Amino acid sequence: MNSNDTNESTTAVTPPNGNGTQTAPAGEVSQRKLEANRQNAQLSTGPKTPEGKAKSSRNSVTHGLFVKLLFFDAESETIEEMEALTAGLREHFQTVGMMEELLMEKVVAEMARYRRILAHETIEFARKRAFSDPALDCVGRYSTAVNRSLFRAIEELERLQTARKAVQGAAASSDEETPETAAKNLPEE
Repeated sequence: MNSNDTNESTTAVTPPNGNGTQTAPAGEVSQRKLEANRQNAQLSTGPKTPEGKAKSSRNSVTHGLFVKLLFFDAESETIEEMEALTAGLREHFQTVGMMEELLMEKVVAEMARYRRILAHETIEFARKRAFSDPALDCVGRYSTAVNRSLFRAIEELERLQTARKAVQGAAASSDEETPETAAKNLPEE
């Protein structure tokens, strides 16, 4: 084996890009591009404002793994409707913290499941002899299970929020108490 054979076997052979230089093989990033990406990454440190942080915390519902799994094979109208529903639920519940956010995602997921079950139920009812078909019975059981899970998630979210607000209220009332008001509230001797 000569030195040319060794050289060819260890480097990827790519066609020239028109100006006599070699391009990076498909799937590989050039060293220049890699260095530029590293420098740009140093400039991006994420959202700074509370509004930006709140918005980025919802990325999993908007375009992350969560939404890809939840809306797999869904039509764009369905996705838009669920996004509008999600926005309405967020406005209503105004989640704070990771646990409330997880429960919000659970509520949205159960709403999406319930929507699918209702669509399937409509299809089953349209069949001849729908009530003699075991599939309708299964749809009913799934509907009951999803309803139960949905309401449990809502109740748990509301319970967490009530507890959080009670703690915040207690902290706010103790902060508002001044030494003068505290002295007035002392029992007389």
